[in-house]
Amino acid sequence: MATWNTLESQELSSSCADYSHEYLQVKFGSPLNEVLYDNHLPCQLVEMLVYIASCGVTTADIFRRPGSTADVAVMIADLAAGRLVDFSEYNFHTLASVVKRFLLKIPGGLFGAEIENQFLDVLRLNSRSKKYQTINSIVTRLPLTTQQLFALLLGTWFRVVNHSEYNTMSSDAVAKNVVSYLFHSVAGDLDRVQQAVYLLQILIDDFSVPNMLGSRNVQYFADMSRARVYGDGKRCSVRSIYSTFST
Repeated sequence: MATWNTLESQELSSSCADYSHEYLQVKFGSPLNEVLYDNHLPCQLVEMLVYIASCGVTTADIFRRPGSTADVAVMIADLAAGRLVDFSEYNFHTLASVVKRFLLKIPGGLFGAEIENQFLDVLRLNSRSKKYQTINSIVTRLPLTTQQLFALLLGTWFRVVNHSEYNTMSSDAVAKNVVSYLFHSVAGDLDRVQQAVYLLQILIDDFSVPNMLGSRNVQYFADMSRARVYGDGKRCSVRSIYSTFST
């Protein structure tokens, strides 16, 4: 069974294998507050995103090309049942499809229609700094676990975009392929879809700007993606997120 290792060659005591069935379980189709275990995001949901962010960002068309329908169904069944999943047994398109399915199945979406409207209103502001300030105000009022999941998603997409020379995924391409999974209320309204795509481009491209998402959220993703790497005695070639920010 594959295990997590730190980049500093020391074992993490918080491997998913150490947790109970309840903490391993990822509930699809439930509000986020009902997905939590002891006020934490499900371990396997976090590790799946970290695995993609650390090891899957050079995959061509990641988050655009769908994964195997059969494999997606098997993974969802295992996650929902609380069975430990070896992510290395699946390709990254399948993992990305599972992430998108999880987001799609959250009733009302990750944020709800009211917060989604507040996000879209940001586009009316003229200056980038005012956009950052307003986004920060919206994000930091969200429940902490919602902020953390949002940071994991945006950080993953940020890393995908920063490897576009390998995966052909620009921020526009990523945004167009995930927008309906993150912003449920825009479905069926082309103008609002386009607005949400533009907003997502800002959120992805400028993820590393601390005063937009909040330094705590950026640091959360940085810590998670730097501390863990997936493999069975092997390691992904992972650049520090900070070196990505500086390029």
